[in-house]
Amino acid sequence: MTLPRTDLLLVGAGHGHLHLLRHAGELVAAGYRVRLLAPATFDYSGVASATAAGGLSVEEGRTDVCGLAARAGVDHTVATLVGLDTARRTATTSDGTELTYDVLSLNVGSVVAPSGMTVHPSTLTVKPLSGLADLDPRIRRVGRPADVTVVGGGASGLELAAHLAVHPDVGSVHLVEAGERIGPDLPAGARRRLQRLLAARGVQVLTGWQVHEVAERAVVRADGTTLPHDLALLATGLAAPGLLADVGLGDRHGVPVRATLQHPDHPEIHAVGDCAHFLPAPLPRIGVHGVRQGPVLLCSLVARSRGAALPVYEPQRHALAILDLGAGTGLAVRGRWWWCGTSALRLKRWIDRRWIRSHRA
Repeated sequence: MTLPRTDLLLVGAGHGHLHLLRHAGELVAAGYRVRLLAPATFDYSGVASATAAGGLSVEEGRTDVCGLAARAGVDHTVATLVGLDTARRTATTSDGTELTYDVLSLNVGSVVAPSGMTVHPSTLTVKPLSGLADLDPRIRRVGRPADVTVVGGGASGLELAAHLAVHPDVGSVHLVEAGERIGPDLPAGARRRLQRLLAARGVQVLTGWQVHEVAERAVVRADGTTLPHDLALLATGLAAPGLLADVGLGDRHGVPVRATLQHPDHPEIHAVGDCAHFLPAPLPRIGVHGVRQGPVLLCSLVARSRGAALPVYEPQRHALAILDLGAGTGLAVRGRWWWCGTSALRLKRWIDRRWIRSHRA
């Protein structure tokens, strides 16, 4: 006698869901029929800045999702989510297909949130990562040393500004930050070290610069001051994709989830990574949480199939973060401890490459 299967639909192929693909056999053994709705490839965020600026090849940070799903025996629909009916438990895809589910998990990442500013369509953005793919070619198409403006002084903006400053086809780099300081979450000593590095590379850092508009050829301040450029990069704060609000599952903060990674009103719906709004405590949108939530999600789904209590996600109090600053230099930070140099970048490369290798098809 064949027991009925539970239809599990995974939407998105972020860090957490890639972990599930690696362990799809456990889900099948637990009684799930697994289906994936996601693009054909996944670009690893840990090497995004180096890849975008031409320091690493695209292939070094790319995972073949189609191949990984095929190896796992998972039915893969290469499309994106455009609609969701939680009452009927159906998902509508960008190619018009309607997929049914018993249990749904969302891992669809984040997008740049240009709060309070008008942004020209030609502006490149750090999220989704596909937005950075054209950076290096566009720099080269300028035909002379390019003037580049990076808007946003957080981790992504700092990495990109540092990389672009040593790019052979870049003439000048301006880093524009609305706040009073760059890297506001960094220890004071690490911030000073980073400021010295940027200054030594010729990066012009402008703080207290409230941007009103990112135009095609200039950044415009609220007071009308302009800063000309050949191309601009938007690296401001991140938000959940607008689709999640459109389908009634959340807002710009993401899909609300309890510590069990379940939606409070729809326990059959899980969310992990940047698209999740962790209700017990706000989490920064960094890859480590998506990576660490993957095993918890796997255990939760298996426990659910057995009628057992679901485990909870317990974030690290101080997660290790390493910025890739280009030219062989990294800045590693954990809590108030930090160090800057080649050893920090070597550690980052080892961590990144180990993760990428483990998710090769």
